[in-house]
Amino acid sequence: MISIFKKQSTVYMVAQNKLDIKDYENLIPVLTEHIMAHQEVKWYIEMKNFEGWKASMYWKGIELELPNEEHLIKVALVGSVEWQEQFTEVLMLFTRAHIKFFKVEEKDDAKKWLNKEN
Repeated sequence: MISIFKKQSTVYMVAQNKLDIKDYENLIPVLTEHIMAHQEVKWYIEMKNFEGWKASMYWKGIELELPNEEHLIKVALVGSVEWQEQFTEVLMLFTRAHIKFFKVEEKDDAKKWLNKEN
């Protein structure tokens, strides 16, 4: 399950348990609309009790195919270290954004990093 919130140019997403095709279908329109509306978009992803993607997502292929994808400039991943590599690899397939991983206890640092000017 995912929860999505937007504030200014940042999309905040909390991923819980195992994600499926519905989560993917809910995420794409939100990201697309935000990327179309803002020149520089930041994405905060917090993983709580994250168990990965259901098998149906692997068959479909985890591709976001976002218009104006170059507007996505930063992605902060917050979660357990065991999922860092898998999630980072998935994200790197579809974005040139700067991706940085933070442990759960560093989520405030993740938000600060997203909002810090380059």
